[in-house]
Amino acid sequence: MKLKFILVIALGITSLSWSQKFSPTEFTGLCGKELGEIEEYLTAHNWYFFEANDEKRNTLGNAKFVYDVPNFKKSGKPADYLFIYHYSKVADAQGIELLFKNKKTYENFQEQLSNLKYKLYDSSISNGNIIKVYKKGSQIVEVTIPPNFDGMNGFVYLFAKKSSYFKMRNR
Repeated sequence: MKLKFILVIALGITSLSWSQKFSPTEFTGLCGKELGEIEEYLTAHNWYFFEANDEKRNTLGNAKFVYDVPNFKKSGKPADYLFIYHYSKVADAQGIELLFKNKKTYENFQEQLSNLKYKLYDSSISNGNIIKVYKKGSQIVEVTIPPNFDGMNGFVYLFAKKSSYFKMRNR
């Protein structure tokens, strides 16, 4: 699923220290949580809620959070990290998407996925990006890698349980 507003949000560059505070394990752990639990967890870790969209017939509902930018919509300050909780009560599916531009964070996450023994399950090209799907047990991590010279796009990680992932991708 491609998000139109990815082109609108200019994600800035942050230090590697942020990526060491969160790990793919923490994000996959949030996949089974309810929205209220996720909001409480993120708020306690300096994330700010800024927008939500109801589920529609063929579109997942979502709640969006930004890292370390309290008044994101009003400030005009770019968000370094965007967190999106996707859900469908109809399809009984949920997943978490993390968007950022920092290459060091990408490298750190890839190293963590390797250390956690995630295996490459599938890969493809979609909309000019490389898509890699990693699998470990019932967990799926989809990684979107943008072209190196496209300044508007960033890395996208989608974390979901296997059953939710395939339901989300087939909607």
